Amino acid sequence: MRQLASPFAALSLLLSFTPPALAEETVTEGQWAKSYGFRLGVEADVLTSTIEANLPDWETVSSDGTSGAWEGNSFVASFAAVAQIRLIGGLHLDAELPFAYGSSHASAPGPGQGDAAEGDAATVAPELEGFFFGNPSIGLHYAGNITPMMMLVGGLSASIPITQDPSDDTKAAAAAALAVRGYFDTQRALLEHVPLRARGGIELRPIEALYVRSDLVAMFAIPTGGGDTEFFIEQSNEAELRSVGGFGVGARLQAAFPLTQTDKLQLAAEPFVGVEPPTSGLYFRAGLLVALDEPLGFGLEQGKLATVRVAAGARF
Repeated sequence: MRQLASPFAALSLLLSFTPPALAEETVTEGQWAKSYGFRLGVEADVLTSTIEANLPDWETVSSDGTSGAWEGNSFVASFAAVAQIRLIGGLHLDAELPFAYGSSHASAPGPGQGDAAEGDAATVAPELEGFFFGNPSIGLHYAGNITPMMMLVGGLSASIPITQDPSDDTKAAAAAALAVRGYFDTQRALLEHVPLRARGGIELRPIEALYVRSDLVAMFAIPTGGGDTEFFIEQSNEAELRSVGGFGVGARLQAAFPLTQTDKLQLAAEPFVGVEPPTSGLYFRAGLLVALDEPLGFGLEQGKLATVRVAAGARF
């Protein structure tokens, strides 16, 4: 009996120390936070309805040599392979490789647009469609605990414009891809620019089942040719209720400020569901991004922006 009692006593002593150790690791290392740890995944965004968007200058299409905003219909499906790799402590390497398929049918705005659309090939852009690789991005961010349930995040990234001298088909795909996420993450599809981004954010877990995230991004895009410098501000907020098993429901509210464009603000909201493992495993998220105001909203109306968004991958 004594021989049996000794192993049981040792096992009981070991188990008595195990739960506190695991709990301490989860809290102090911030594994509950999305910005912490090793993640590999894919993101997909597909429009559920055709949008009426302002397209880039179609100088190669217009016969009179004039430039300006053309109006038309666009469809797009965009994808991105994303990675977040923990290097040391709270320092992480970020990388993404985006690509998209898009199509647009554009015509010159203004008086006589309807007549032109019937037969004047000189003032009507053809239906354009194309597939293109977006701008790969590389960056670093640091995620550090202020309290066991509060984490601050800050980082920098740069994107590389690999597509040079884009064709009209590529411009059509890029114009649609810029709008599909509500003018968020424009560094992925902004042609002939070098986007530089600075990010700051906070993640909270006020109670065990509630996760709150807030991000602010400033982007400065330097033209590689004769274009203009672009400035963007992006702000997003998310709240999610999550069960013990990792199943969650939540909502996102985002605001994009394209400061060099005519319309200075684009609001969008996204209800979503998902599964997020407590420490490691497969994750999944699906939502519907709906534009709330002009120029892309209201998203549930005909010709406005309503995008099905899916993300899947693994965290380690």
